[in-house]
Amino acid sequence: MDAGPVEGSDVGRARDALDKRIRAAASHWKPAMAPGRSFRWQALLRPAPLLAAGLVVVAAAVFWTSRGPEEGSLRDSAPEVQSFALNAAEVLPNGSIHLSWSARTGADQYHVRIYGPDFSEVYRSASTADTSLDIDRSALPANLPPTLDLTWRVFALSQGDVIATSAPGSIRTR
Repeated sequence: MDAGPVEGSDVGRARDALDKRIRAAASHWKPAMAPGRSFRWQALLRPAPLLAAGLVVVAAAVFWTSRGPEEGSLRDSAPEVQSFALNAAEVLPNGSIHLSWSARTGADQYHVRIYGPDFSEVYRSASTADTSLDIDRSALPANLPPTLDLTWRVFALSQGDVIATSAPGSIRTR
């Protein structure tokens, strides 16, 4: 028959004293580092390093998405603004958009950008030597409403460098 210790007996007191020592020692215990590992991961998971890493990622994303066409960074002259004319944009019956502009002296290619109602870029064309461009409605983001006002600009390029930028033009889609 297995009977527990009697209240106040030496066995009960010894067990209580031992439990108290174990609990006291456990409250001060910290895990030891492995001998070959001196790096502490807990330091990286604190709010300040995480916030700094997040800011670096956001800054890099903003920097890379805000880059324009291949602008000559070693040239001293800034591109001219409003140096050639845009013709009125036409929305064709099939929903495509016809854009045209006058030729710019010295330009060998043109680059067209279309901006949405919030002035964020919604379309960027490949470089073209023509002074007109037809854009299918399917080339624009699908989440744009069927009727809205868009803005467009043409960048004149010479050997890949921007030499002139048109004034903004407007497009009213149906």
